[in-house]
Amino acid sequence: MSSPLPKNLPPDSIAAAMARAEDAVAELAADYTVWALDDVKRAEDAFALFKSEPGQRKAHLENLYRAAHDMKGQGGSFGFPLVTKIGHSLCRYLKGGEMGDANLPVIQAHISALRLIVEKAIKGEGGPAGARLIAKLESLAGQPAAQPPSN
Repeated sequence: MSSPLPKNLPPDSIAAAMARAEDAVAELAADYTVWALDDVKRAEDAFALFKSEPGQRKAHLENLYRAAHDMKGQGGSFGFPLVTKIGHSLCRYLKGGEMGDANLPVIQAHISALRLIVEKAIKGEGGPAGARLIAKLESLAGQPAAQPPSN
């Protein structure tokens, strides 16, 4: 795979390119909660349809999975690792087998947690409360609890 930058660039042009990239990411991060709420709404809408249209559950489950996957991929990039972890937990749960009425509370808990984190703009790991939230969601989903980072 070739490098996206030409070889032998002067150090000042590399630094300028890095500064422009960092500015672009900072600009996107400032708007993250706005479009993350759109993703939460997509998940909520898909979940509502999943509940109300049993004959179409597979399609609504796919839409819910896509919304959760988008949040999983974006959260950490913009300083919201809890969004990434919750999105990851929800994705794993949704891919864990046949989904029906018995799964509704677990799915709802994940979506509610995502909405809370994004609406309150809770950045970072969320401290002990964030760790408890992730552990609880993973426990509900029947997943092994993630090991806390070692310091």
